[in-house]
Amino acid sequence: MEIKYIKNKDINRVRYDNSLKRSFNANVFAYSWFLDMVCNDWDLLVEGDYETVCPLPLQKKLGILTVKQPPRAPFLGVFSSKHLPAEKVIRFLKAIPYHNVTLTLNHLNRIQESRQKGIRKVPVLDMIAPYEKIIERYSEQAKKILPQNDGTFVMRSIRTDEYMFFRRKVKKGLTVQNMQLTRILNYAIRYKSAGIYSVYSPRNELIGALFMIKTNNRLFLFDCIENDEGKKRFAIFRAINHILETNCESNLTLEIPFGCQQLKPLIHFDHHQCLKYKKGIL
Repeated sequence: MEIKYIKNKDINRVRYDNSLKRSFNANVFAYSWFLDMVCNDWDLLVEGDYETVCPLPLQKKLGILTVKQPPRAPFLGVFSSKHLPAEKVIRFLKAIPYHNVTLTLNHLNRIQESRQKGIRKVPVLDMIAPYEKIIERYSEQAKKILPQNDGTFVMRSIRTDEYMFFRRKVKKGLTVQNMQLTRILNYAIRYKSAGIYSVYSPRNELIGALFMIKTNNRLFLFDCIENDEGKKRFAIFRAINHILETNCESNLTLEIPFGCQQLKPLIHFDHHQCLKYKKGIL
């Protein structure tokens, strides 16, 4: 079946997003609303009636148009509601009409080893098990933290502007990046399945917060922040533990696409392996 190249202005966004909803390997980073926020421009490869799709994030480098992975979209690649063998993934990659391509594929895209340019490991945890089974994945340190009743508590209580104010206060960041994150937060919470979890000290002071987005039975930890007291009280871990406890025995997978140093020594995650593909010299 022919693979067509579609310019951004000609993409049928309803069909495209619906194809991702039906896809067995879609993620939040591929949806049109998200790509619009993190890409200067993006086009699309399509097979059939949007049955198999591959978004192409575009960026100019040294005046040359390239396909380049946006920092806020850690993995993309080919998405389909049908069987997706390595041969089809390769066909899509060959159909990209640019000489310089740098993409991190989703974990269900397979290509030959000769075409791989590295691997991005994404921590994941299946939430279908009972909570008692999930905490078997916790380290000894984490298991010691859980029984400590230090007055810390978790809520879904703060607005986007409060989250960003806390984030700017704790972590210095570029204004452009903060503006982009604010837009993503506002849109995702208003129109999509997303939420902010906040962690408070016994004095009812905000010490940590995290932003989650849910799509296609996948729960993504998109952003998290904690202050010095939050670090001492393991605020991010307590919030994640709250999410696991309240959403266990569900058809969800927790994913940490940008990594999280605070959780590394506390939870033993499985990992998705996302292959990196590169063509050209830029």
